Amino acid sequence: MKWADIHKQYPNRFVLLGNIIEEKISEFKSKIVSGTVIEVFENGNDIRSAYRVHNKRGEDVLYSWPTTADEFIVENRHTSKC
Repeated sequence: MKWADIHKQYPNRFVLLGNIIEEKISEFKSKIVSGTVIEVFENGNDIRSAYRVHNKRGEDVLYSWPTTADEFIVENRHTSKC
């Protein structure tokens, strides 16, 4: 689902996304274009807990805040693993 549609469908919510499609803007920034909604929450503690569970499973997930802009820009999303 496109980020614009997710943002409209879940206003003022924390949204956990998987299957993320992003567009590289610069060396360190990407624009989130679309993804699959995994879970939706009303508070930050729940979304962070869900993120950790999915991340520990090795899933590539990302979450948005209620204040995330219509244009979802992230910095340094992928880091090198030592």
